[in-house]
Amino acid sequence: MLGLRLLALLVLVLLGTGWSFRAQAVTLVEQAQLTLTLHGPHSPAQPPEPHAVQLPYNWDQRQGAVDGEAAFSFDVPVADASVPQALFVPRIGNSFRVLVDGHELARFGTFPPGPYDDASFTPQYFALPVSSAAVRRVEIVVAAQAARQGGLSPVVAGTEAELQPMYENALFWQISGGRFIAIVSGVLGALSLLVWLRQRESLYLYYGLGELFWSVQTARVLFTHAPLPWPWWGVVPLAAFQAAVPLLCRFALSVVGKGDTRLARFLGLLALFAPVTATLGITVPLLWLMPAWNLLCFTAGLGMVVMVVRVAVRSSVLEHRVLGVAVVLVVLSAARDNWVMRTSPDAYAVVPWIRFAWVGFAISLAWVIAERIRKDVRAVAQMNASLEAELAERNAALEAVFAREREGEKARGALEERQRLTQDLHDGLGGQLVGLLQMAQQPGTAMNDVALHLRDAVDQLKLTVDAMHGCEGDVASALGSVRYRLGPRLQAAGIDLRWDVGSLPTMTSWTARESHQLQMLLFEAFGNLVAHAHATQASLSARLVEGAAEERAIDIELSDNGRGFDAQAAFAGKGLANMRTRAVALGGTFTVRSQPGETSLLLHLPVPAAPMARNEPAAPGLGQPANATLR
Repeated sequence: MLGLRLLALLVLVLLGTGWSFRAQAVTLVEQAQLTLTLHGPHSPAQPPEPHAVQLPYNWDQRQGAVDGEAAFSFDVPVADASVPQALFVPRIGNSFRVLVDGHELARFGTFPPGPYDDASFTPQYFALPVSSAAVRRVEIVVAAQAARQGGLSPVVAGTEAELQPMYENALFWQISGGRFIAIVSGVLGALSLLVWLRQRESLYLYYGLGELFWSVQTARVLFTHAPLPWPWWGVVPLAAFQAAVPLLCRFALSVVGKGDTRLARFLGLLALFAPVTATLGITVPLLWLMPAWNLLCFTAGLGMVVMVVRVAVRSSVLEHRVLGVAVVLVVLSAARDNWVMRTSPDAYAVVPWIRFAWVGFAISLAWVIAERIRKDVRAVAQMNASLEAELAERNAALEAVFAREREGEKARGALEERQRLTQDLHDGLGGQLVGLLQMAQQPGTAMNDVALHLRDAVDQLKLTVDAMHGCEGDVASALGSVRYRLGPRLQAAGIDLRWDVGSLPTMTSWTARESHQLQMLLFEAFGNLVAHAHATQASLSARLVEGAAEERAIDIELSDNGRGFDAQAAFAGKGLANMRTRAVALGGTFTVRSQPGETSLLLHLPVPAAPMARNEPAAPGLGQPANATLR
């Protein structure tokens, strides 16, 4: 891995400096006569007359915080005047004029440079006019502003066939390469910020902002007419560069688990104050501020490299090792560029290594992020699988608990049913049997009376058994069961029963207990009718009554033509009291009206508010139709 990255870096360096080797086959102009015109205070020792200078000429290094113009003059020998000649200038700016033999050949921008004129990063190619002269006099006039990176690189002279490929190669690496770097950094930064928006993990924020800022500063080389006026077109790329480096250093520390150290917080401060420093360095301008700031950033970067490499050496995690190699290479490239820019006379024409080394560094960091995301996704998948297995176990346990609960409910229901039967048998049938026993033991007891009470006991027993056969909530079936059991007794007593039961809803909240309560209430009512009313006709009606606000109720009314009784005095009686108690247990009301020749008992049962299925009334006993007369 390390060998491959070193090889790639070497190839980039050779490509970036390739025009210099090609230039040796043609004429490379590295010395010229310079005439200066300075605007503003300058050193008195500066000779105003033309003097020889070595190219490249970096305006900011040579003149400092001063604006002005520099006219460079030199001769270009022509070996064959019949062959078209040309000039190739790798770097020139900010504005310029090119004169050949005293005639203007090309011009860019204004003098002094306008706020949008900035050709200092774009290679230039000039085809010379045809001439038979053996020597051509060339003058290049450059207008530069302080801190705007103006100046002139060595000039390459030769035939068009020789220089055109060199120019296209330089244009490719300077412009197309810069465009590629800006796009790669922008895409990687945007993707990282999207990940940060989803996960809110700070290292993705550092990397995303760092790549976007690097994309902004790289984009400067793509413009000759700047999108922002000077000095802001100088402040924005410089601030982006000064913020990108500490942000990506902090990202590297976060990857290796050192994101909360003092060095990481210091790098965060550097990124925060980068716009202020860039503004002061460009607008004032303070030319000493940029070297001092770069030295500070470089020192913090070295501290980051030490931490990252130390972790990478001790760690078995592949991302840490890849990150360690990447940061070492990019810091070495930055150190080389910084040294060359500060010390080399050829600094203005040198292609920075870090511009190309950064591509490998960005891709390495993107790979680290992708690897982290892949591991996170795999960890989430494993957690999901573990949760699914745990949920399956929990579901199995819950199903077992529910099964036990259902068995327990069944057992409790059976126990409650036994208790209900026991209570009903004890309170009802048991009491009747005890009374019959006492009656049979008394001398002179009529057998008809004993038989009548025995029949009541048998009917009550049958109704108790009927309530156990699942007619919960079906009021019509409960009424039909009562009719079936008590019909023969009414016939034997000479009472004609008219039955009028309509379509009734199901009482969903009822159980066998409520059905039995209804049957016992009616048993009590019919028993009193047979024993005391001396009636010849009786009727039972049951219908659904619609009330206000969608309230519904079932009204069950039993009436006869017997002798009647005093309803007020009867309140102390046990029969009516039992019927009222059972009506309350059913959640309803029980009303009694009686006079000679007409007695009416009304049971009012509210129906639950939820819509219920409506059941047809059960077929009456003994095969009789619902509205037939029982005789």
